[in-house]
Amino acid sequence: MTDSIAGPITYRLLMFRPMVFVLFPVLGLVGVALVLNLLSGGTGPGLGFVVFWLAAYAWNAYWFLFRIAFEVGVVDRTTLRWCSVTGCREIPLSSVRGIETPVPPFGVGLKRIVVEGDRSPLIMVQPGIRDVIAMILELRTDLVMKERWYDQLFERASRRTVRWRKV
Repeated sequence: MTDSIAGPITYRLLMFRPMVFVLFPVLGLVGVALVLNLLSGGTGPGLGFVVFWLAAYAWNAYWFLFRIAFEVGVVDRTTLRWCSVTGCREIPLSSVRGIETPVPPFGVGLKRIVVEGDRSPLIMVQPGIRDVIAMILELRTDLVMKERWYDQLFERASRRTVRWRKV
C-alpha cells in the first residue's frame, strides 16, 4: 500500500446535487399540475398516466435523495463514509463485502458497495468511478469487483458533465 491514502480522501460526484435540486422540484410541479388537471376535469392525461407519473416520481425521489451516494470517502484508512442528499453514514471498512452491479444487467449505471449489517450505498457509474473503486480496493485488497462488458460500455457512454472528482 502507498501513502496516498494517509489522510481522509473523499470523492464527490460533481453536478449531482444541482441536478437533483433542479430536476425534482420541476418534476414535482408537473405532478401537481397533472393532479390539478385531472381533478378539474380538464383535457389531458387520464388517471392511469397520472398515477404512473406520481409512482415514478416517488420511486426516483427515494433512490436519488436517500440511497444514491454523491460522496464517498475513506477516513483514517479504517472508515468508509458516504453521503446521499439527505444524510451521511459511516461504517468500518472491514464491513465492506464487495462492489457489484445491482441486479445485473438491469442495474447497469450503478455500483453497489455491499456492506454487512447496514444499507449498501449505490454509486453512479460516471467518469472517475474507477478512482473511487480503486481507493476502496487499495485498502481492502481481499475484495473482488467483477466488471462485465455492459459496465464498461455504460462507463464509456456516460455523460461527461457529471463526474467523480477528488475533493
